[in-house]
Parts: sequence; C-alpha cells; structure tokens
Amino acid sequence: MQRPPPLEDFSLKETKPNLGGGNVTGNNKHTCSYELVEHIMYLYVHVVEAKDLPGKDVTTGTCDPYVEIKLGNYKGRTPYFEDNSNPKWNQVC
Repeated sequence: MQRPPPLEDFSLKETKPNLGGGNVTGNNKHTCSYELVEHIMYLYVHVVEAKDLPGKDVTTGTCDPYVEIKLGNYKGRTPYFEDNSNPKWNQVC
C-alpha cells in the first residue's frame, strides 16, 4: 500500500531580510541599505487552483474567490470566479 504524498504548506510566510546589517569591510561603505541591491530580481508567482473553499454566502453556501498578491509596492490580483468553490486560475502574477 502506497503512502499518500505529504501535504504542501501554502500558508502565508513573512520574510525580513537583513539589509545593511553593518558588515562593512575596507572601503566598501554603504550609506543606505538600498545601495546593496545591484541586480534586479524577479519573483514569478504561479497561481494554480484552490479546492473545496468554504462558502461565504449564507444563503447559497458559495463564494466568489480570487487571489491577491502583495510584495513591496507591487499588488497583483487574479480574476474572481462567481459561485465557484474549486477555482482554477493557472495564471502567473
């Protein structure tokens, strides 16, 4: 008998990177933490689907789900699906 695959953790996680922590060596002095950033990096979030979402509407037991992504000044949002507890977006934000 095969074991089921482990559950994936999709919970919200907060990160706090230490920028400009005072580790300056030699003549390599920085006046602000933003000067430490040299490369532009991109983060792509692939929103796939949600399953068995609880209904928010008391009368119909359905929901109108969407996904909202916030990172710094960026805010992305998927379209919402009306009356759908198992939406599939398959979208990169």
